[in-house]
Amino acid sequence: FVVSIVRWMGRLPLEERRSVGALITLCALNIVFWGVYEQQGNTMQLWADRNTNWSFAGVTIPSTWYQSMNPIIIFAFAPLLNVVWAWQARRRREPSSVTKMAFGCFLLGLSFIIMILAAQRMSGPEARLSVLWLLGTTFILTIGELYLSPIGLSLVTKVSPPRIVSMMMGVWFLSSFFGNYLSGFLGTFWERMSREAYFLMLTVLGVGAGVAISLVNRPVR
Repeated sequence: FVVSIVRWMGRLPLEERRSVGALITLCALNIVFWGVYEQQGNTMQLWADRNTNWSFAGVTIPSTWYQSMNPIIIFAFAPLLNVVWAWQARRRREPSSVTKMAFGCFLLGLSFIIMILAAQRMSGPEARLSVLWLLGTTFILTIGELYLSPIGLSLVTKVSPPRIVSMMMGVWFLSSFFGNYLSGFLGTFWERMSREAYFLMLTVLGVGAGVAISLVNRPVR
C-alpha cells in the first residue's frame, strides 16, 4: 500500500506532490489526535462509571450522561470561537490553519493533566471523585477538537490539488478511522498501567502530535 502511494505521488507534478505530501503527513498525525481524543468513549467512560460521583442533591444521574458533555460544549463554544477567529482576522493576528491544529493537539494533551491530578487524589481503585474532574478535562479537549477537526477539513480543500480534493478528503476521514482503531489499542493498556501513568501517556501523545504538526507549518505554507 505504501509503495503504491509513493509511486502515485511520484507521477504528480512537483507542486502537487508537495501539497499532497504535506496533507498526508497531517493525516498521519491526525491519527494520533483521534486515538487520544476518542478515549472519551473508551477509558474515560470507564472512569465515569467506576470512579465518578454522579449524585447531586440526593439524585443520582446515569454515568452514561457523560457522553452528552462533548456535544453540549461543541454547540455552546463553536460560535464563540468563530467570533474570536473573526476578531483575530480583522487585526491580522489569526493563526494559520496548521498552527490552530497544533494548538488543538496541545490542548488535547494538556487536558489529561487534570486526570493525572485526579488519579493522584484517589484513595483506592474504587474511589469516586467529583464529576468536575471529568468536566474540566472534557471541556479543554473539546476546545482542542474545535481547533483541529473543522480546521483540518477546511485545510484539505484549500491545499489539495483541485482535481483530487474529493480523494484527499477521503484520506482525511480514513485517518479518523485509524485514529479510532488506535483508541481501542490504547485502551488495552488501561488495566495494565497505573491511572497516573496511563493519563501521562495520553498527555505525551497529544503534546507530541502538536509539536510534530508545528514542524509541518512552514512546508504547508
